[in-house]
Amino acid sequence: MASGLTTTVIGSYPKPPGFPCPDWFRVANGNDYTPKMYNDFCQSITKEEFEHTVKQATKECIAEQVKLGINIITDGEMARENYVFHFCRKLKNYSFDNLTHKVYRNGACHMDVPTVIGPLEPLEPEPWCVNEWLASQTLTTTPVKITIPGPMTIIGTTASKSGYYKSDKEWSLDLVKCINREIRALADAGCKYIQLDEPVMVRQPSVALDYGIDHATQCFEGVGSDVEKTIHLCCGYPLYLDQVDYMKADRQVYFDLAEKLDNAGFDAVSLEDAHQYNDLKLLEKFKKVKIILGVVAIAKSSIETVDEIKKRVQLALEHIPASRLTLAPDCGLGFLPKDILHSKLENMVTAARLFA
Repeated sequence: MASGLTTTVIGSYPKPPGFPCPDWFRVANGNDYTPKMYNDFCQSITKEEFEHTVKQATKECIAEQVKLGINIITDGEMARENYVFHFCRKLKNYSFDNLTHKVYRNGACHMDVPTVIGPLEPLEPEPWCVNEWLASQTLTTTPVKITIPGPMTIIGTTASKSGYYKSDKEWSLDLVKCINREIRALADAGCKYIQLDEPVMVRQPSVALDYGIDHATQCFEGVGSDVEKTIHLCCGYPLYLDQVDYMKADRQVYFDLAEKLDNAGFDAVSLEDAHQYNDLKLLEKFKKVKIILGVVAIAKSSIETVDEIKKRVQLALEHIPASRLTLAPDCGLGFLPKDILHSKLENMVTAARLFA
């Protein structure tokens, strides 16, 4: 591993041209996506054909990240239509035919979403995330991080049949059980980097402080200290590349959540900083955990220079030691054209290596 600050990516990677799987990132406007697109796709391709296509795309994605010098990579989420629905399709009683129109993310998004119609539990008798991770990790010696949506974010991106769950908290507890099963199997299989995606915490800080952070911690119950347990809290995807009027979450909420996140038992907290700068005094609120700091924007076509990234990192290091700082994009990379993506990641890696 080259010297300097550690680098990672957050989750998604652009799917290659011609890749047949419908993708939330590839519609003209994210609000135009519907799970029916994926339903129809599944009727048009065999399981074997899809698995082969995903393997080839994942192999390409991993090779690119390794060549760019990323220290901790992901599988690019090639099999996923988006980061939430993929997990929900593996749960009993999430209906992808009985959709509910939902306005969410503080009004920034509106979409027909899957609906809970009964008690949530795993669809398959054995954990399945571990198989996706193993398929990716066998393609490289570079550690592959897996990402899983957290309970608050699943609830915030789906709907429940009126009256089924008495409260979102009850709904969340069922999701914790399902997520924990997958995370424990991943840890048992040797996965060393597991990330729980919880951007909705920044949209609903009162819920996060009430039980959301506690439930996120419970998702990792039974996982040992040899696994880096990360929680990711960005301020939200826009609906398309270079959208300027998207209603991002209030980044000041990071200050409200910092102390509880720092003491919750996570090893790392992933925060957005490139799209719009935080007050870096925020980093002083974290006394224990590593911070994975977003240093390149994922929905802007403008490319951050090495010098711009370097200067931002220098300022961050006035508030947190280098031993607890990792560099990353703000969030997933699915919006970015490959040439822009490569330049952003190359510059991030080059800047990270300046801090030997």
